[in-house]
Amino acid sequence: MALSRSLHISIVLDTVCPWCYVGKRRVERAIAQAKEKWPDFEATIDYMPFQLDSSMENGVDKREVYLKKFGPRIDAMNTRMAATGKEEEINFKFGGKMSNTLDSHRLIDFARLQGSETEEKAVSSLLRRYFEEEQDIGDTEVLLGAAEDAGLDRLETQKYLESDDGIDTVKQKIKHAQRLGISGVPFYIINDRYGISGAESPETFLQVFEKVFASKVAE
Repeated sequence: MALSRSLHISIVLDTVCPWCYVGKRRVERAIAQAKEKWPDFEATIDYMPFQLDSSMENGVDKREVYLKKFGPRIDAMNTRMAATGKEEEINFKFGGKMSNTLDSHRLIDFARLQGSETEEKAVSSLLRRYFEEEQDIGDTEVLLGAAEDAGLDRLETQKYLESDDGIDTVKQKIKHAQRLGISGVPFYIINDRYGISGAESPETFLQVFEKVFASKVAE
């Protein structure tokens, strides 16, 4: 029987985590390289929520938050982050407002109901808007814009966001990630069996992919 080169990747992320954006691009490059290496390679992706700071209020000045957390070294950190972003075709900007990410995760979960492609578009829009366009992804209008980018109906999404729908579901998913021992993001779960912590290189992902395939042969 031919070896099946298919796998599933669950990406655990927070929507205000810059390394999650970098890691998303790197895993996408790894998948592209895997398809070149193995023509029969297939990968599906879904997203799991995580909150680095669940107590965060809405509309807080981003720079003030970073200054409080990292002190004066924040400028050097931003310079390094910008350089890393350019390697992944991400134009990081560091102004604007920061908000609690619960509603952004609710939006991703809502998009997921329409299929993985819609979920993917919602995630991409949220990350681009926050990190490259300095938009506040706790703001309802910004969330609705991301919803429209993903192909979701604006009025249906607005009703959803204005309700309590999805809050408990997202919180339970976050608790599940924590029960798995995940304490930081990005984190990648491959075939519910292998874990990768951090925004690793595409080469590292490829090595894990090969390990997954090798385990299939051994089973």
